[in-house]
Amino acid sequence: MKVLLVSQPASDGVFRHVEGLADYLIAQGITVHLAYSDREACDELRPFVNRVAAAGGRTLNLQVGNGPGPGDLPALWALHRLIQETAPDIIHAHSSKAGGLVRGMAFLGLRQRIFYTPNGYFRMHAPDGLKARVFHAIERLLGRRGTTINVSQDETAFARDRLRIPEASRRMIANGVDCARFRPATPDEKGELRTRFGVSPDALVLGTVGRFSAQKDPLTTYSALFKVLPSVPNLVFVHLGKGELEPEVDALLAAQGLAGRCLRLPYLADTATFYRMLDGFVLASRYEGMSFAAIESMASGLPLILSQAPGNQDFAHYGLDRIYWTPPENPEALAAAILAWHRRSTSDSTLPNHRAVAVEQFSVETGYARLVAGYRKDRKTFRDCSFSHLGPADRSRGGADH
Repeated sequence: MKVLLVSQPASDGVFRHVEGLADYLIAQGITVHLAYSDREACDELRPFVNRVAAAGGRTLNLQVGNGPGPGDLPALWALHRLIQETAPDIIHAHSSKAGGLVRGMAFLGLRQRIFYTPNGYFRMHAPDGLKARVFHAIERLLGRRGTTINVSQDETAFARDRLRIPEASRRMIANGVDCARFRPATPDEKGELRTRFGVSPDALVLGTVGRFSAQKDPLTTYSALFKVLPSVPNLVFVHLGKGELEPEVDALLAAQGLAGRCLRLPYLADTATFYRMLDGFVLASRYEGMSFAAIESMASGLPLILSQAPGNQDFAHYGLDRIYWTPPENPEALAAAILAWHRRSTSDSTLPNHRAVAVEQFSVETGYARLVAGYRKDRKTFRDCSFSHLGPADRSRGGADH
């Protein structure tokens, strides 16, 4: 079987998912081709592209951003040519931009089986704005082209109720993470990491991973912290990420005079080490597909402070025993949740059950194995339909599944 992975993001959770999926497919003996974009790429992109090429796959740099742009037509043409030359059995698009490019080609006669993972539909929390309605109209138009992979119950409900994507055209497969790589820290590891990043070994460290973007809502997170930090002298906050809202956060930090207790790390090559430095994880998003960072923090054995936002709410169904909920866009409620976490953490050093849940429910093997099973099932169905009009001899020549 040959699979073409198409993805526009070259950093953060979507990139980590595509990278992990490609490595898994290659390990299963499946040929992987890759179309990607190097706009705002992380340092791991080039080694990843090289791994795909070394395994015998073709690679293509689409050089597109996440919104419409003049480079989209050349990218579409180059992608079409790559598909003609490699003849993949399955094309799996990740993110709305890649999904638009790939599913749009279905109107041009694309014959391959298409999978699409949106990893969070645009503005799931507030879908009534003009821009959101345009994006959702496109999703609705393309939703019957191929199979949509929704990663959470909230995203599935949005696809069903808002986008009207039929049940036959969608499946739910939760994201998975490498639970061997993301694991709790030993005391020595935690101390060494805090020394490396300039954090006091005696501090109680709360952290988050995510872009400084409207979706992740860092302004609510920092506004809540400013209510808490003056009364909790041993609390330190660490943020891994960067983005367009950094100037607004900088202005808040300068006005409050608390920049020394809010450490910013724009990028880390190995994000697993970040979680091992923490005592708790917070994510105040307005919406998610299903957060990779939340699952990674679970696998790392951390308590969670989460907004009750679409995508995040799925974690309420897994029996997690150290999770603190807060309404989205509510700094006062988030501050109260942080204080509740702080009180529990200073009196109880036992680990929550979060890692056990992550290993059972969100392992790489579980998620990727289900995707491969979906590939094989859809490919077989497609081949059976394609060759149903042929005689037995022709079917035997054309229908083998390798």
